[in-house]
Amino acid sequence: MLVLETVLRIRREHASGKAIKAIARDLHLSRKVVRKAIRAPEADMGYRREVQPLPKLGPFQAQLDALLEED
Repeated sequence: MLVLETVLRIRREHASGKAIKAIARDLHLSRKVVRKAIRAPEADMGYRREVQPLPKLGPFQAQLDALLEED
């Protein structure tokens, strides 16, 4: 996830006429991420999951919940 400062820097450099490829090279980002930052209407570039998977804790989730309720 990009921080707001990075998104603003990308937009500022693009507005001054710098090419997307050059911005990506300077900031060590992919061109796809740079394009997305330029085109996004708001500065929020986060990815939010609907459900958080718990692959390692999944089988023990019921036991953990029971122990927490006892305590």
